[in-house]
Amino acid sequence: MTGSRLVLMDRDGVVVVNRRTSIKSPAGLTFIPGVPAAIRRLTTAGIKVAICTNQPEVARGIISREQLNHVHAALQAKLAAEGALVDLVLCSTSITKSPCLKPGPGMIRQALAHYDADAAVTPFIGDQLDDLQAAFHAGCPRILVLTGLGRKTLTGGMPDYVQPVLVAEDLSAAVESILAMQPRGR
Repeated sequence: MTGSRLVLMDRDGVVVVNRRTSIKSPAGLTFIPGVPAAIRRLTTAGIKVAICTNQPEVARGIISREQLNHVHAALQAKLAAEGALVDLVLCSTSITKSPCLKPGPGMIRQALAHYDADAAVTPFIGDQLDDLQAAFHAGCPRILVLTGLGRKTLTGGMPDYVQPVLVAEDLSAAVESILAMQPRGR
């Protein structure tokens, strides 16, 4: 991950608290403790942040694409108010297998292309096996956070092919590891 100028991450369980029901409005957004400060550290270091999230509730008719866009705009605004910039939010709203629906790597590849980033030095942070599989298929280093469904994912076992996976307590710890790998003077 040396020299990473982009960090990709999942939304639910990494940035915001997982809900039993989907987040249908900005009022449903609750940051996991330490998230704004962790993203602010990336922003301050000149590292771009993008979110790649599965949101099949749109295809299921639970929320509209407009509602989802409103939630993401509010998410970005709330973070920006704390100096934490999320430059891009990509979502797959599919409920059927597609290249963009994680574990497919489509969203990650789209983000990499958007930033002209090198997958080999662009970590993906997630809390589920689908996140790690998508990152593997895209060629990105993988970080599992133990927030959200992360502990369940860790205890459930991971296929050998997704290894190595860095395990971090939360987004703050993951960011600490990423920044520790940055070359000095950047």
